[in-house]
Amino acid sequence: MSKVTEKLPNTIWILAAGLLCVGAGQSVVFITIPPIARDLGLNEIQIGSIFASSALAWMILSPVWGSLSDSVGRKKIVIIGLLGFAISLILFSFTISLGQKELMTGSLLFFLLVAARLLNGMFGSATRPSAGAWVADITSIDSRSRAFARLDSGFSMGRILGPAIAGLLLLVSYTAPFFFFAAGAFIVIIFVLFQQSPPKVITRESVKKLSMFDSRVWPFLIVSAVFGICNASLVQTSSFFFQDVIMPSSENYIAFASVGFMLSALGVLNGQLLVADRLQTSPGTLIKLGIILNFLSLFGYAFSSSLVQVYICLFFYGLGGGMLGPGISSSLSLSVGKEYQGTAGGFLGMVIPVGHVVSPIISMPLYIISPSLPYLIGACLMFFAALFIFFNKRHQWIRDKSYREDRNLEVFENSQ
Repeated sequence: MSKVTEKLPNTIWILAAGLLCVGAGQSVVFITIPPIARDLGLNEIQIGSIFASSALAWMILSPVWGSLSDSVGRKKIVIIGLLGFAISLILFSFTISLGQKELMTGSLLFFLLVAARLLNGMFGSATRPSAGAWVADITSIDSRSRAFARLDSGFSMGRILGPAIAGLLLLVSYTAPFFFFAAGAFIVIIFVLFQQSPPKVITRESVKKLSMFDSRVWPFLIVSAVFGICNASLVQTSSFFFQDVIMPSSENYIAFASVGFMLSALGVLNGQLLVADRLQTSPGTLIKLGIILNFLSLFGYAFSSSLVQVYICLFFYGLGGGMLGPGISSSLSLSVGKEYQGTAGGFLGMVIPVGHVVSPIISMPLYIISPSLPYLIGACLMFFAALFIFFNKRHQWIRDKSYREDRNLEVFENSQ
């Protein structure tokens, strides 16, 4: 018998559009800023500091915004996040314009670029946890993974469309892509204003604050952190891998690497919108299949020697990641109960950037020793993650779908 598909609220697509703008804007910044900043006279350390400042602020404040969405309401925090993101892009673009016109140089230019990225990290980090909590508020437990898959597909689509649209807009000016996606965020804000916000979650004094070390939370954060480290390692070293191993005699290795990342992003969308949404796969199964696919893909990637092999591995890695993301998000949402949706989403937003902080310290030295080592280490991490989810009680609880019968989601509060 086929499953009865529950109609999900259109609000999810509006929130996904907001994440599309955020994902596209982030992609454009990562792609365009290094060469532009170098032309403006900034060195590699300064360029790295610009990105690190945003990532650090994002990690620190994501749980704060998630918790605030539980107390002051989802709509307000979503709007604050999109507004902060849009303003940070405009400030970033304006600062670059002044630098290109030589109206601002040196330390002042560097300071304002860092300030713009800090603004993005401080306020842009509010969007994902509050949007995720909103989605959890308006969907049933059986449709939670489908809902999160749709929400996260917005960010994935932004990663694909961002560079493509930026490539056209850069013909107009270096700053045009930033204004374009900032304008998109403002348009989404208008649509969000007309959505009915879920009722506030009234936090009673007798309710203990949720900790990231709570047994309902940390098992999912562990898997998310492992995936983040593997993903950052793959992203940061793959261009070198194409140049050194796959196509050592080609001058167009960056173009071929870009095609690989597009295939990976296509795999992500298939994992989210086909496997998780269309096939209505349960959260526990999404996590299990996602980890297995990522393990096999990273292992195969380490021993790839041809373009076809690399492309196949990247597609299936994206497919696994597209399942793992909504699987973790929906599992964590189901695990903590309605009082802590924003807080839990904030914790998840905090651990996702961990990979971009840890990977440069670990992945590059490993790559220098041997190009295959970062991916073999990633495969090992995924292998241990697979063992972990099979023996951890909370992951077993999710795979057994005990949340359907156990309406008291606090049952694991004191479990170890």
